[in-house]
Amino acid sequence: MYNSVLVANRGEIALRIMLTLKSLGIESVILSSPVDRRTLPVKLADKVIELPGNLPNESYLNYNHFLPIAKELGVEAIHPGYGFLSENIEFRKAVDKVGIDFIGPTSENMQVLGEKVSAREAAKKAGVPLLPGSLEPREVDELFEIAKNIGFPVLIKASAGGGGRGIRLVNREEDFMDMATLAMQEAKSAFGNPEIFVEKYLVSAKHIEVQLLGTEKGVLHFGERDCSMQRKNQKLIEEAPAPSISREKAKEIHESAVSLGETVRYQNAGTAEFLLDKDGNHYFMEVNTRIQVEHPVTEFITSEDLIYRQLQVASGEELEIEQKDIKFKGHAIEARIYAEDPYNGFRPSPGKISKIIHPRGVGLRVDSHAEPNSDIPNFYDSMIGKLISYGRSREMARTKLSIALASYKLTGIHTTVPYLKQIIDSEEFRTLKYDTKFLENHMEKFKPDRSLELIARAVAAYKQATQTAMPSTNGKTVDENMFWKKSYWGYMRW
Repeated sequence: MYNSVLVANRGEIALRIMLTLKSLGIESVILSSPVDRRTLPVKLADKVIELPGNLPNESYLNYNHFLPIAKELGVEAIHPGYGFLSENIEFRKAVDKVGIDFIGPTSENMQVLGEKVSAREAAKKAGVPLLPGSLEPREVDELFEIAKNIGFPVLIKASAGGGGRGIRLVNREEDFMDMATLAMQEAKSAFGNPEIFVEKYLVSAKHIEVQLLGTEKGVLHFGERDCSMQRKNQKLIEEAPAPSISREKAKEIHESAVSLGETVRYQNAGTAEFLLDKDGNHYFMEVNTRIQVEHPVTEFITSEDLIYRQLQVASGEELEIEQKDIKFKGHAIEARIYAEDPYNGFRPSPGKISKIIHPRGVGLRVDSHAEPNSDIPNFYDSMIGKLISYGRSREMARTKLSIALASYKLTGIHTTVPYLKQIIDSEEFRTLKYDTKFLENHMEKFKPDRSLELIARAVAAYKQATQTAMPSTNGKTVDENMFWKKSYWGYMRW
């Protein structure tokens, strides 16, 4: 096992990785941009590599700056977390070049699976079902003919990258050329590669993914997760095991994922993602060659530490488990908490957290780097953290999560907490009557509770009419209008 590991990331995932490193007695080295100097991960790290700027290219993407320093500090391995450089093939090769281990898949794995087209080819070789479409990028005119043959609606996808970028849904033939142009422009800007392909769009689909861990002896799976509750292709709520499929279907999807992993001789942690149509047929979507944001739900139901397993594989330490040793128990649900205003177009809400009290209780886990007076900068992803619940049954886990979201106290900025609670409490979520487009098709269903606003207006009107002040419990007086206004906005920001 390693003596010193660099966590090439920030925020909650950096803290998550560091906690496993500390439990193993491994020195933790972390990167820090100027705006992150006072964050919890930086305060807890054994060593810090300071980055020259706050912009991503100046900081967490700037591996030409921090790799030589890491080598001088005696770092033996680098964990990239998710996002930033985690799936960057050039960074992966640069890490090899300086003689530091990479806690993740091989560069060959990343090369094949990082491009959607080569990944589809690997899936086909592994016998994994594919949606109808083009196996490789082609000229736009050719893609248009393929789209007409398979029938609209279709998805135009960027060959490179992920995160929902470079994707366009085309419902009508007459829109295809314009959408293809937009997809190519976005792909070029985001990934430096304008190539696109086309595949059939499933109008009603579930998003199921399988957690893999490739070793020298073969590929293990740690069960599946349901990630169907999404907004604009971004996951908001994930759970394990997938509640909307049978165990027989789950086994079939596990086998597809493992077969793909074995075909490319996959190493370390990765996630094979699939779409299920309304008839229960599954189709390959993509592979994320990194640890996932939602890995805690898998850890809850398997009692495994996936970061520890990643360290074992990368260091060459033999795993003491086989597939038969991985057991599944109970149910876990995760809600991603972002610094965004969900009732104002999900506008980013950077700023200082004035107060934060994380929920506590049996079967609850909070992965967050946020503290009172923490700054949420506007340079990076707006995730504050993740709230995960566990129970013997899905309903128990759902109820725990609902109560925990209600008790989550976070003021100073807007967050998605009230929006997430509305989703968790909805009849559709309880009864599994949703798909990947549910939130987009039911925007009017999830609106803020305006009852406090009505109370505030009534009290303000009364104040204006009587010109009186309301005494507080500590003997001082407070302006009623300001009292209710603060109460309302405090409520909205929880």
